[in-house]
Amino acid sequence: MRKHFEHGKSQVDNQFVVRSDKFRVEMVDDKLVVVIHVASKYGKPIRLTTTTSGKNVHLIGKNLRIILIGKNLRIIVRNNQTEIHYSFDKTKNRPCGQAVIGIDKGYTEAFVDSDGQAHGKGFGKVMSEYRDKTHQTGQSRNKLYALEKKHRQAGRISKADRIKNNNLGNKEINGRKERAHQRLRDIAFKAAHSIVDKAEVVAAEDLTGPIPKTHPWKKYNRKMTSWAKGVLAEALESTAKQRNANLVLVNAAYTSQMDSNTHLLEGKRVGDKFYRANGDVLQADFNAARNVRHRLDDHEITLYTPYKEVRRILLSRSTGATERHRHELQEASALVNRVRNNSKTQCAVLHRV
Repeated sequence: MRKHFEHGKSQVDNQFVVRSDKFRVEMVDDKLVVVIHVASKYGKPIRLTTTTSGKNVHLIGKNLRIILIGKNLRIIVRNNQTEIHYSFDKTKNRPCGQAVIGIDKGYTEAFVDSDGQAHGKGFGKVMSEYRDKTHQTGQSRNKLYALEKKHRQAGRISKADRIKNNNLGNKEINGRKERAHQRLRDIAFKAAHSIVDKAEVVAAEDLTGPIPKTHPWKKYNRKMTSWAKGVLAEALESTAKQRNANLVLVNAAYTSQMDSNTHLLEGKRVGDKFYRANGDVLQADFNAARNVRHRLDDHEITLYTPYKEVRRILLSRSTGATERHRHELQEASALVNRVRNNSKTQCAVLHRV
């Protein structure tokens, strides 16, 4: 069969899949035990004793009956620990809100909506702490790498091996990364639920791809790109689907560079502030969220409109608005001149009388 039909290939060597009819569950000392059946010629069944009582695991029901019929388990061995992964259908959660809002994915906060409310505060702090600590660890490890290489080249192999085994492992680094990831997921999902609590329709930018701009926000983009297409996007999409809210992705081009009051391509964004053409200052993420909300009703700019075409459309609108503004100023000026002329005429008539 394998010669005639293609099959999946995997490069991992630390996991395997267990069919739903090849395992059973037991309770031993109030702990859930998963027993995996293997062929007798390969040895005895594999017994995996978990750290849970099985209350919130959804593997067992009353009388120890398996309720996940037809579903498989994935066993993963990682960092001297064994993980049991399984799938289940999410139940319907609390209803969503009724508003229609736009959101902008930020860094200091996970999201900012078009009403000015921030969701997921502390998101950027967790990420910055993780990145800074990782950067500091990397610099220290570079010195140890150089020292290990120096001893190895000098023939002190045992000392080089001790440095490599005791100081250059990845256990603490992987643990720190996993903890940061869990904290970010927690903040992101709480923020997504906070958004759906107030909104039935959520307009958001599609930032699953890399952010091309690198100056002066190169460090920001390096941090944000890796998570925007992961944690934030996953949390928003999953929460909206679970609570029957409508998540609408809109074109992200120039939403951070437009004035949300005039919807024209004017003003300038500097950091977390947006400077309008008239000198007013807006919070940059709030301004972008309002533009995203407006983009929801813009039928001329679709999700797949190229950014150059978006720029052309916005410039054409800006040109027309400028001309209309100039025409209004000319009319106002003409009206003032007519009023002045009438006033002079009346004064002249009175003087003659």
